Amino acid sequence: MSEPRFRNVNSKDAEIENAHARAADTIHEFIAMVKEQNDVAYMAKLRFRDPDFSEETGVDQFLYLWLSGVYYHEDEKLLSGVFFEVPKELQEWHQVGQRLGFEYDDVFDWMVNDNGRVKGGYTIRVTRSRLATEQERKEFDEYSGITFYESL
Repeated sequence: MSEPRFRNVNSKDAEIENAHARAADTIHEFIAMVKEQNDVAYMAKLRFRDPDFSEETGVDQFLYLWLSGVYYHEDEKLLSGVFFEVPKELQEWHQVGQRLGFEYDDVFDWMVNDNGRVKGGYTIRVTRSRLATEQERKEFDEYSGITFYESL
């Protein structure tokens, strides 16, 4: 298994902010797909406060993580997903394989991966577009399990 890949992003990054807004604008499409529970990968990107770095800097610092296996809990009107990567900064509170419940407005991005064909993934598209070489983009897609990006 390869090492997790985490990237730093400036909190005032206009392209990432736009990607978050697009994900928020389409969250109900994602929830509708999640409710279908077809044989595809449903993923949601959430924001987590980094307690140690926040205390060190005196300003709230955040990490954004993808959770997989997203499921909609009809009775509670909540989503849940499973951690598949956890950076060391959060391992005291979260572990790989742990399921976490969250509300739809906690989602900063969403993605549906159907055997490599991806819908959504707004921030992933921004990250990929910033890679310098075709080889880097190819490795990024392989790591992400993406072979094709559906039109937005």
